[in-house]
Amino acid sequence: MIRLRRRSDIAVTALDGGTFLVDSRSDAIFHLDALSGGVWAALAEPMTHDELVDLLAEAFPDTPSETIRHDVDALLAELTERDLLEPM
Repeated sequence: MIRLRRRSDIAVTALDGGTFLVDSRSDAIFHLDALSGGVWAALAEPMTHDELVDLLAEAFPDTPSETIRHDVDALLAELTERDLLEPM
């Protein structure tokens, strides 16, 4: 399974419950909500999709696993599309 991690050259600033990412390659700025910011923090170390789902399932035991999986799918797709992650 592919392990992903965040690109090390992305500048990160946390403000008002959100996280802002600045991509130095494109000068684009991205906003992540608190949950997405937590996933971004977790991706400091390479993780697989399933490891992220398991991590969030532990953190949010009252949330159905299908919901978590869907949210992780959507977030990783967006981060990958914007070239903010790198495969390991």
